[in-house]
Parts: sequence; C-alpha cells; structure tokens
Amino acid sequence: MDKTKIGVIGCGAMGLGVVEALLACDPRLQVAAICDPDSRSVNKALGALESRPEICPDYHEIMAMPDVQWVMIASWNCYHSEQVVAAFEAGKHVFCQKPIALSLDECVRMKNAWEASDERHFNVGFTLRYSPHYRKIKQLIDDGCIGSIISIEFNETIDFNHGAFIMGDWRRLKKNTGTHLLEKCCHDIDLVNWMLNSRANRVASFGGLDFFLPENAHHVERVGPRDDGKAAYGTWQGRGLVELDPFRADKDIVDNQVAIVEYENGVRATFHTNTNAAIPERRMYILGTEGAIRSDVMPGTIELRRIGWESETQDFSTKGSGGHGGGDKILARELADSMLDGVPPSVGLIEGLVSAVTCFAIDDAMDTGTVVDVTPYWEACDIGTTGSG
Repeated sequence: MDKTKIGVIGCGAMGLGVVEALLACDPRLQVAAICDPDSRSVNKALGALESRPEICPDYHEIMAMPDVQWVMIASWNCYHSEQVVAAFEAGKHVFCQKPIALSLDECVRMKNAWEASDERHFNVGFTLRYSPHYRKIKQLIDDGCIGSIISIEFNETIDFNHGAFIMGDWRRLKKNTGTHLLEKCCHDIDLVNWMLNSRANRVASFGGLDFFLPENAHHVERVGPRDDGKAAYGTWQGRGLVELDPFRADKDIVDNQVAIVEYENGVRATFHTNTNAAIPERRMYILGTEGAIRSDVMPGTIELRRIGWESETQDFSTKGSGGHGGGDKILARELADSMLDGVPPSVGLIEGLVSAVTCFAIDDAMDTGTVVDVTPYWEACDIGTTGSG
C-alpha cells in the first residue's frame, strides 16, 4: 500500500489531536517524522503513533525529506510563518493551525511563498468552518431565509477556568501567540467573514486586562473548590506545558475586548470576548431584511424566524458538542481527502490571511483609540476576493 507521508512540527495537545483524528481516517496516511523542542510532547507523540516516526531536532530536517509530501504545523504561533514559508520553499503541502501569522509582514511573506510554490495545498485549522452547526447557518443565509443581512452580533465568552488556563499558559504573551483576539477569536472573525462573503472596511475596538490581576486572586477562595477538590480557576491544570498562577503571571494580552466592524458590503457587526465567563457562549444573532437567526454552538441551538404577523420560530438546532461544534472529525476527514486525492481545502491560505489581517486592524484600533480604515492592510497584502488556497 502506497503511503502519503507526513511530517509533524509541534506535538502538543492541539497538534497531536488533529494528527490522531487524521490517521484514523485512512491507513494510507503515515507520520514519517516529528519535531518538537519539548521532550514531553515528543514522548506523548511516540506513545500515540504506530509508525515509529523519525525524531528531528530541527524542523528543517523534515523539509529536506523527499518522501514527506505534507507538513502539519502546530508549533507556537510565533513560528508558523517561518515554518510555512520553509515548507512551501521545499515543495510541501501544508496544514497549519490558526492563526497563520502574527503580523502583516509575515502574511505578505507567506502569500508570496505560496504563490511561488505554484500554490501548493494549504489547509488552515479553522475547525468551526467544518462544524455542521455553522455550515447549517451558512446554508440558511445562502438560501435567502432571512433576506439580505444588515447587522450581526457575535461573541466568544470563555469559561473562567479556561480563561485562567490561557492567562497562565504560553498564550499569555503576545511574543509567543499574538493578541488574544488573534489567537483565540480568529475563528469567530473568520466565520463572519465567510457568512458575509465580504471583508472589513472600518473597525473600532476597546479592551483591557481587568480581571486576571493580583488583586483579584481572592476569587479563587470566594468560589471555592469543585466537587473533585480542584481549585476554582485551576481545573484545566495538567493540560499545558506552561502553568503559572493566572492572576500573578506576567502577561500582556487582554482578558476582555469589544469590537465594531463595518464590512465592505455595508453590513455592521459587533463582537465581544471575555475570559472570565460564568455563562460561556459562542453566540450569533444575525438580522436580515426578512428575518433573523439566533444561535449558540455550545448547546447547538439555531433558531430562525421570518418577519411577519403569523411567523413562527423554526428550530434548525444541531447536536451540541462544545465550542468546536463537532468540526474536528470533519476537518480531519476533509484534510485526508486533500492529502490522498488532492481535494482543494474548504478553508485555505487566503481565508487565513483575511481573518488574521482583520484581527490586526481591530487590535490596532484598540491600541490607538481610533477608527481604523482597513483598506491599506488589504493593499499591502494584495488580497482580492476571498477564496481557498
């Protein structure tokens, strides 16, 4: 049996999870090499993989392997751009976790390298795009069920224990991961870009680090331990490689942010994220000329009601499956199709760039306290209409 051989860069929980789901899709897929600077991650990968992959101390060794056709990148975000560029220069196809880059310059270099590679396949890990929940909402919009969209509210409010994990993890520093909006919420920005089939035109934003501060550490005692004895704000302990006190660790990301986005097609959207939520949500409220859709991926609810005296609320709910909405297995299946049969990705390089650039502009608006015109960002990237890469 001919094998499609894969090199994996970054063997942490997110990277290894996608690899395991991918390998379960087809026995023709094989991990030939792995690279991770942390021996704990390497050992976990070796325990999970049957193929006995070669362990590479340097990711350039994977790029030099002629039999490796695909590279899967799940390293820290700050390394994504250089590793993606190296993969394209080596003639490899690429899967990369989100976000794909930390700066506009990195986006430009990646796009140039992709174009120079004769546009090799590039799949980005926007898991929510593969979720039946969001695909159903997209279908309802495209079928004209609520007419033309006028405005949207959407959010990602994160459970307080999940938020504490982020604030004590390597993701707490922008030099490692980029901003909180880019690292955690680029999923959500991508979803709205996709549903509107448009790009941001003007953005404004406000945010700050207001809760995960030393003076608020007393909330651990206020809430008290969980039934299993684990402390409040500490139930995710054991999942990460870096686990510091979320209230006292040095950090430079925000723990709450709001944004206003005006799109090129005239639709206006508001977004809200907070990392200390008692009621976690990934909610959308989409208002059109003929009706509205209200959804939350956590329980899987989708409600649609058309404007009219006799209209009734229609239920299009999907099975609730947490924040990813059941997208993980579908992502793996479609990635396998790309690897084995050359099927173009549902979500490619251009979508990854558009999401990242939108986040850059929103964060610039927050940092400068101004309304930011996004046009120069698109011109710098020379991005036309969105499409798969």
